[in-house]
Amino acid sequence: MTQKTVSAGGATKQPLRLAIAVSGGVDSMAMAYLLSTLIKTHRGIRIADNPADSAFAIIVDHKLRQESSLEASKVAQELKKLGLRAVMKPLNWKDFVQDGQNPGSLPNVESVARILRYRMLGSTCRCFNANSLFFAHHRDDQYETVLMRYMSGHSYRGYQGIREANAIPECYDLHGVYKSGLLDDQMQKHPYLSFKPPNKEMKRLRWTMKSDSETKPWDRIRSSLGINDMSALFPGHILRDVDPRLPYLKPLNCEDGGITIYRPLLQFDKDRLIATCEANNIKWFEDPTNADATLTPRNAIRHMDRTTLPAKLQKDAILDMSREAKKRIRLEEAEARRWLIREAAILDFDPNAGTLLVEPPSFRPAHSQWRRRLFSEARSRSRQPHQRLIAALAVRKLIEFVTPDANAPPVTHLDTVIDRIFPELAADPNTTQPKAFTIAGVAFDPIIGPACTKWFMSRAPYSSMKPVPERKLPGHLNYRISSVAGDAEEPTSRHRHWRTWKTANLWDGRYWIRVSACVPARFHILPLVPQHAKPFRRALPPKQRARLEQILKYYAPGKIRYSLPALYSVEASRGEEANPTLTLLALPSLGIHVPGLERWVKYEARYRWIDAALLGLGRRGTQAPIVGYQQSRTSSMRVRKQRAARYSIRKASRGRSL
Repeated sequence: MTQKTVSAGGATKQPLRLAIAVSGGVDSMAMAYLLSTLIKTHRGIRIADNPADSAFAIIVDHKLRQESSLEASKVAQELKKLGLRAVMKPLNWKDFVQDGQNPGSLPNVESVARILRYRMLGSTCRCFNANSLFFAHHRDDQYETVLMRYMSGHSYRGYQGIREANAIPECYDLHGVYKSGLLDDQMQKHPYLSFKPPNKEMKRLRWTMKSDSETKPWDRIRSSLGINDMSALFPGHILRDVDPRLPYLKPLNCEDGGITIYRPLLQFDKDRLIATCEANNIKWFEDPTNADATLTPRNAIRHMDRTTLPAKLQKDAILDMSREAKKRIRLEEAEARRWLIREAAILDFDPNAGTLLVEPPSFRPAHSQWRRRLFSEARSRSRQPHQRLIAALAVRKLIEFVTPDANAPPVTHLDTVIDRIFPELAADPNTTQPKAFTIAGVAFDPIIGPACTKWFMSRAPYSSMKPVPERKLPGHLNYRISSVAGDAEEPTSRHRHWRTWKTANLWDGRYWIRVSACVPARFHILPLVPQHAKPFRRALPPKQRARLEQILKYYAPGKIRYSLPALYSVEASRGEEANPTLTLLALPSLGIHVPGLERWVKYEARYRWIDAALLGLGRRGTQAPIVGYQQSRTSSMRVRKQRAARYSIRKASRGRSL
């Protein structure tokens, strides 16, 4: 039976489990010892205000050596002595090697092993409801990584090295592993993650709100606290302004959550970890392949004589360079984020159709008086490289809303995009009208207005040279779906058994879709195809058919509708070579399906994780004053007046001295 605890706020919580990736080396064994000691010493330690009572270790058997399984069992025995439960997981290479082939003979064995290892770790953490995964990377690993990138010719953006914390990679299509699963957790009766403040904090908020309500309108307090906002109850929920002239379409929820990787030992050298194991009689196991300097580039760097290296390639110099690069990148990312929020570049985001409407503000000074200042042109030219970098980072954040790719394009690949969207930053400004273009699977369509140019971003049409995205859901082919779509008078069976919700599948890198059925059917998730759209429209009642036309016209105009996810049933055709027959049943992102489908099939669609903090803001100078805004505006005006007064005094004194 699962152990439960009661938080300070009175809500029942299930204690969190922490996961440790253990390879058997001295670094992972030292971390296992330190973490087990921490949990034993500080009972009920909290992570994000949620109690964590236990930890377990995941031992990945790579199956690259004959003795790897025996070593994994020995590591499990040592972990048992520390009071940690160990789970051994062998890697399955069947999709990458042929029968009898040794996985170690693959030319890209390191990259394949990395993919398999992370996916195995993510699946195991999801099975044990562990949202925190600890790795034992140390200071020497950081030095080797940054040095390899420096010798490979990377720019300063590649000198970040290993991050202290990040979302788990290589698991982009695993629901509940990569930036997803929080909504399902919050729907449970006893969620693992609780966002309710404790009683002390609630009392302090009540007293604060009681004193503020005497001087400030209660409506403004409620709006600033987000009490009437559904996003306060369900993270990832997007609100949409209701226009009575347009059909209302409930926006999809956006996923959040997932597994976070932590690396708490990056500030410690390997020698110190060895001393920790020796002082506490912790046994570790050395991988013999690490002693081969010719096996991998990392091994070559690990075994070279570092004393012969120049001063700028020594460990302290390389790590100082990495810290400076991290600081610089963090400041640049924060500036691009502030620029998007301050200027409210995002006008509208529609998760149902996966579209984004933006109005990027110009980098050109708004007031002509700034152009008449001395050396203004020279200053503008000197600022232009930095402005181009900030614009590229901002555009990259916008692309992440719509792109089907797992990762947005690097900043160095966005030079032509910056020239099109921000012509004032181009080396040769183009005076022609802006044109549409495509990058990273995102189509940019300009909307030219009298004062500015807006850009409508959507999923680019699918190429005829590549297969369309498809997701197959398990089932049987011997079920004919014609009775669902056509025979509405069929009596409902009392012995139907609804299957539990299947794990959501990621379709086209944008939508998480899951299905539950009470019939032995097989379903496919494909794009909306014109040849299947006509029978689907005819199956709808007249009112719902008219509503579908209005929704498609407003939310998914043109070719955008053919990038929407569609739920098809698969019916086996007669003959061995005949292709299965597809029948369009529903458009999950629009919530429209054939009549009577709810008696047999249930579906649910969500949009992937997005940076929701960039949405729902007004451009600076256009917001209505809220709590505290008028006061801050008055104080800022006072500061400007004081600066103007000081400037006039200095000018007058300068004139007297002349």
